[in-house]
Amino acid sequence: MTWRFSETDRRLRGGALALTLGLAGLASPAWAQAGPPLPGAYAGWYDTKDRAEDAEPREFTLINYFFTRATATNLIADPAGLKGVALGPIGVGAGSAVRATPGRSAFFVEQRWIPVIEYSPNFMDGLASFRAQLEVDYLWGRSANALQQNEGGGFNADQVNIQTKNVNVALYPTRKPSELALIVGTQPVYDAYFDPTRTPLNDLIRTGYKLTFLGSDATGVSAFSSYKGHARLSLLPLGSAQADKALLDDPRLKYALLGMADYAWSVAPGTNVGVSAWYLRDDTKGDAYAFEGLVKSGPSSTGLPFFVGTSRFNIDRPTGWVGWLGANFHHNIDFRTGRLGASGFVMYNGGRFTSTKEDTVLNRAVDISGLSANLELLYNYGRTSNDLLTLEGMFSTGDKDLNDGRYTSAFTLNQYGLPGAVWFNHKMMLLFPFTSTANNYTGAVTDISNQGFGLQALLATGAYDLIPNKLHLRVGAGYAQSSVTPPEVSPGVARGRVIGTEVNAELRYTIRYLMTVGLHAGYMFRGSFYNGNTFVTANPWAGFTTFTWYAF
Repeated sequence: MTWRFSETDRRLRGGALALTLGLAGLASPAWAQAGPPLPGAYAGWYDTKDRAEDAEPREFTLINYFFTRATATNLIADPAGLKGVALGPIGVGAGSAVRATPGRSAFFVEQRWIPVIEYSPNFMDGLASFRAQLEVDYLWGRSANALQQNEGGGFNADQVNIQTKNVNVALYPTRKPSELALIVGTQPVYDAYFDPTRTPLNDLIRTGYKLTFLGSDATGVSAFSSYKGHARLSLLPLGSAQADKALLDDPRLKYALLGMADYAWSVAPGTNVGVSAWYLRDDTKGDAYAFEGLVKSGPSSTGLPFFVGTSRFNIDRPTGWVGWLGANFHHNIDFRTGRLGASGFVMYNGGRFTSTKEDTVLNRAVDISGLSANLELLYNYGRTSNDLLTLEGMFSTGDKDLNDGRYTSAFTLNQYGLPGAVWFNHKMMLLFPFTSTANNYTGAVTDISNQGFGLQALLATGAYDLIPNKLHLRVGAGYAQSSVTPPEVSPGVARGRVIGTEVNAELRYTIRYLMTVGLHAGYMFRGSFYNGNTFVTANPWAGFTTFTWYAF
């Protein structure tokens, strides 16, 4: 925590200290008459305690993130639809059309740069900070001399390719950000209850609901406090549309609004238990966009499920609501109180969407009821925190009939974002998307609803620092299946529940502090879930090289 005081405040504090010492001397003659400390001893103490030559706290700070990844894989995706971005589950035959067929492979390089600028002027005396975060993504060799996102890697480049990530003001009424922080504007929004502007990402993805329900950016207002436990309140407009302009000559904006309330107790050092209550109200009638002009958002969208792996509700122009009630915990995830750590959650989502189209031939309403749960165990067996064994399970209920008036699986904010929820902490590369990425977020399962069929997954990893804090090896394996049997995609060809089994390995080398290079590879044995699917007729495989540098 950095304290910033005005020059006047410093002088007043210095004067008060001098006055206090003077009064102490007048009141204690013996103290006043004592000789000064021995010169040698005093000089050593003075050298360690004197702060007169310290530099002024910086008003401007910059965090620089640079990442590049080269990929060789037989997962063939088409990034044309979203301007250089490939998203979605393999085998759906639409969206980014991710497929794995014999004799075909692809190679590409992607790159990302994210600068985070913070301005905390001294004259504000610790009351406020301004932050701006931008993002530049592209594929090498793709597009030049144009104006749009995710492009500019081609010869001659000259591309305006700046995406707005976050622009916000943080207010600290008590001058102590941990006591109370008010974030106003475009901000990181996660399903963890910690302040994302002051919490490391590794903590955010291992606490709360691990970004499986919400992990993106949004504009709104949030309040965070760690004064008595940990609390978060947020109000976020996720989207808007002029839903009644054409039919009713009503140009007013209709919104999809999300309200979130979370609270967690610290029951022991490093151990927190939390509860959550969230509410989403959507009056956009399916006319808001997740990708402006191309992909609409909401559960009635005909395009979004193919990019994010959710299920489409069989309903026209709906309005409705969704509520979430959840509980979560984490224990010793940084191994400060022992070698064993754990985390997990349970979440119930319920709601109802009703069609506003009078002559609809689809469902008049769709009721929502789904349950999800997660548990992860961690054991730090070696010399460093990277010497680690993990075992994790993920579960969500499934829906046997996605066309009826009842939806019985997880409902995540992937229904409103592209993507809107990104489970980062699974440690897989193909079964679930490899999260060290810029433009390509594809895998067998990209939403914990698994296209509405539900998910049962078990993931295990073992890691060891071959050179402590320098050369890191990790191996992993994962298995996943749907919670219900999915319908056939080819007449007469029955599908099973087994999605697949993945084995993977990665080797990371730390060049300098926060600068790493990595080699990563994964292979997935596809299961009966893909029976009859002409887009997945080979076992998926991929190899990656990565270079990452965080600079402060």
